Amino acid sequence: MEKVITVIDIGTTKFFGITSIVEENNIEIKGIDIKQTDEDWIKGGRIVDIEGVAGGLIDLIDSLRKQSKERIEWVTVGIGGGHVKGEIYSKKIEIIPNGREINKTDIQIIEREIKNSVIPTLENNRDIIFIIPQEYIIDNNPIPIEKSPIGMHGNTLEMKVHIVTGEINPIKDMYKCANMAGLKIEPNLFPYSWAAAEAVVNEEEKKLGCLVIDIGKNITDYVCYIDGKITLTGSLNFGSSLLDADLSYMFHISLDFAEELKKKYAKCNFRKLADERNEEIKTKKIEIYTPSGKIDKVSIEDISKVVYFRLKEMLEIIWNLVQKNLMKLRINPLVKISEVVITGGGAKLEGIEVLTEEIFQLPVKIGIPQKIFNLDKNYQKPEFAAGFGLLLLASKVVKKEEKGLIRRFKKWILDLFSPS
Repeated sequence: MEKVITVIDIGTTKFFGITSIVEENNIEIKGIDIKQTDEDWIKGGRIVDIEGVAGGLIDLIDSLRKQSKERIEWVTVGIGGGHVKGEIYSKKIEIIPNGREINKTDIQIIEREIKNSVIPTLENNRDIIFIIPQEYIIDNNPIPIEKSPIGMHGNTLEMKVHIVTGEINPIKDMYKCANMAGLKIEPNLFPYSWAAAEAVVNEEEKKLGCLVIDIGKNITDYVCYIDGKITLTGSLNFGSSLLDADLSYMFHISLDFAEELKKKYAKCNFRKLADERNEEIKTKKIEIYTPSGKIDKVSIEDISKVVYFRLKEMLEIIWNLVQKNLMKLRINPLVKISEVVITGGGAKLEGIEVLTEEIFQLPVKIGIPQKIFNLDKNYQKPEFAAGFGLLLLASKVVKKEEKGLIRRFKKWILDLFSPS
C-alpha cells in the first residue's frame, strides 16, 4: 500500500513543504519547496496576517502539486508558537475486587480520570493537544506501555502519560488559513520539537536520554527524552532574532544588516579562540553602515560578544527550566541526559556547540536531518529538521493505521471462514 503525504513547516520567514509517497519500507519525495517572505505574517510564533499566510500556503501547495502531479487536499502541520507545553501526569485506581483481571473498562476509567484532573487546571484558552501513554504500573511494578495490562491480575493500576497542551486561538487561526488555501489539516498536530527530534536523533539516543533544542527565528522549541520516552515538551517565545536586535541596538544598524553580521562573523566560541591566540577576532575590522549613512568599524570580537551573552542567557533559561521540571519528577538531568542536540536555523551559529557544552556540562552535537531516503544534500541542514521530522512522524501514523486495517481485514477473513 502507498499513500501521499504532504507536510508543511510554517516558520516566521519561510514556509517549507514536502510531498511524498509513503510505502512500507520507503519514503519517496515527489515535491519539495521553500517560500521565503519578508512580510510580517507571523510574529512571536502567532499568525497576525491570515490572508498573507493563506496566500503563502496557496503558492507553496501549487508548487508541490506541479512537482508531484498529485492532488493535495490534506496536510500535516507542526505546532509551536511559544505556548506549547507538555508534562507527565499519573493516576492510580484500585482494582475491585482485589486480584481480579484488569479489563478495558479499567483502562478507560484511568484515562478519563487523568483527563478530568488535568482539564480544570488549564487556563481558559488552553486545551489538550496530545496524550502519549508512558507506562502502566500494576501493584507498584512497571509494565512497558507496549504491553497491555488487560488480562493481568492486580490490586492497583497506575498509568503515566505525557500530556501536551496549547492555546486554542492560534490553532484556530492556523486552521482558518489552511481552509482559505483549500486545504484540510490532519488530526495529529505534532509539536515542532518532536518533529525536529525525529529527524536528528535515533532510538538509541532517546533511550540513553537526550535533550533536543530547535532554535528558530522567534521561537525555541525543546523536547527531553528519558529512557526512550518523551518526558518534557516546551516552546518559548524567543529565538535567534534576539541576537539581531541586540546587534542592531549596540551598533545602531538595521535589523537586516545585524542578521547578516551575525551569520557571517559571530563566533559563539570567541573566548576559546582568544585563548588559542587567534588574533583575527581582535584585529579584523568589519565595516558597518548606519541608516544615516555613517560608516564605522567593529571587530569580530565585538560582534561575537553581543551574540555570546544573549545566546548564553537564552540557553541558561532553557537549561534551568529543564532541570527544574525534571527534578520535580525526581530525575537527575546530569545522570539521565547523555547529550544535547541543537537544531533549527540557530544551530548554524559558529561555535554554538562549545557554548552549549559550557552551560549544560553535557556532550553537544548539531542535529542534521539524514534519515530520509535519497535526501538531497542541500536539505541536510539543521533548519530543515522540523520539516523532515514532520514527514517521518506522519508516515509512522500512516503505517500504524495500515497495520490496524490489515489486522481488522485478517480478523474479518477468519470470522468469515470459521465454522459457526
